Formats: sequence, C-alpha cells, structure tokens
Amino acid sequence: MMHSLFRPIAAATILAALAMTPASAQTLLDKARDAVRDAGETIEDAARDAGRDASDFLADNPDLNRDILDLGQRMGLPGFDDAKPYAGANLTAAPAEAGPGAGVMLTAAGLPGNADVVIGFGPRGGDYAVLATGVTTTDRGTLQQAVTVPDDARPGETAVFTAETADGRVRLISEPVTIVASGPPPGTRISIDGTLSNEGTECPALRGDDGRLYTLADTTSGGFRPGDRVHVDGEVAGMSRCMQGITLTATTITAPDG
Repeated sequence: MMHSLFRPIAAATILAALAMTPASAQTLLDKARDAVRDAGETIEDAARDAGRDASDFLADNPDLNRDILDLGQRMGLPGFDDAKPYAGANLTAAPAEAGPGAGVMLTAAGLPGNADVVIGFGPRGGDYAVLATGVTTTDRGTLQQAVTVPDDARPGETAVFTAETADGRVRLISEPVTIVASGPPPGTRISIDGTLSNEGTECPALRGDDGRLYTLADTTSGGFRPGDRVHVDGEVAGMSRCMQGITLTATTITAPDG
C-alpha cells in the first residue's frame, strides 16, 4: 500500500540527497521531488476512488496521516512542528449524566460520508436497543443527533450510546453516561431557593435547597455571584445548550425572602 512505501522511499531519498556531491545531490533532489509528487498523486487517486477529497481521506486514515506528519517533523519542515495526527473516529454524548426521558446530544466524526446510521443505547458490551434509524452522516462523515434516554433506563447505572452504519461495517461507542433520577418534564414551572455555584460549564448553575443541580439558560446574574443565596423562578426547558442538571428558561433571579 502507498502509506507503507511513502515514508521509506521518500524519506530515504531526501535524506540521501543531503550526503551526495552537488551533481549527485541535484539528481537525488529531483528524485525526492518526484517521490513526493507521486505520493501526493497516489493519495489523491485513492481519495477519488473512495469518493472523498484528499483531506477527508487522510482524516479517515490516521495511520497514513501520522506517517506524513512524522516525515515532516523528522525533516524539520515548516508547519509540522506542532501538527497533531487526526484523533480518529469518535462518538461523544452530552451531558455525561442524564435521567430517563432526558435529551442527549450525540456528536460523531470519522464515519463514512453520506451513510445511513442506526443509533443504539445500552450497557457497554451488551445488547443495544435501537433509538433511531434513518440518520444520515454528512459528506464528511460527521453527524449530530439529539436522542432521548429510554424511559426504562435505571438511575445509578451507566450505559453507552452507539452509532453504527446500516451495513454493520462501522460502529462507534460513546463514553459511559451515568443514569440519574429524572427531573420534571419540559414546561413545568419551578420556583426554587438555592445557592449559585460554579458547576455550570455552559450556563450559570444553581444548587437548589432540594439538592438538585439547575442550570439557567437565559438569565442575567442581576449582580449575584457564585456563592450567593438566591430565589429563581423559571420553566423547565427541553433541549438546550446548558446540557446539565435541570435546565430552566424564562427565568428571573432575586434575593430569597427573609
């Protein structure tokens, strides 16, 4: 295969050129340039055969990408010093804790382009229940899909989400998600006293006096800061960017009575 030949041929040819006499070096320099050009054309041809562009093809073949980066770093070529190889195919689920019936956002990369994908859920290594079918990746092999934790998921346990091509050739598995007790359904009005905290990653957070974590999707601080006691009125949101605890929208924040 090309990636098994590219590094030994191209690298050896280029390095040998540095040790030759000027005339010989020029000949080997020409050969080195030819080797690099041929390698590039081979990558483009392989990508074209796979129906991808060269950058996507390299993303789908991290070993080949790593070989090219290693060669550039060994040669001290500009732009390669801080280059990192493609991380490979992956599936992430956010948030990392969710209750039965709660929304979770799945994000995947490294899947085949324009492929039908089946979304699953279950214990790692166990039988995965189908959550969604007919999901299609982008032409770059990515997807973003909102799903719901099954109602029969048991608080205290962990589970994973899967994204598998319909032909069964590729399956991605997320990191475990912890199942927690579910909160009130979207649209429920909430009036809660608590303490503002630093627990929110995307939104301001409130640790309620009931022990639950709330995130505030559309409130201003009103001059309050983490550690302050406050009273919050709001409505339970559906999917939101906060993706933690029970997310409240249409909120107001005031000092607690008394």
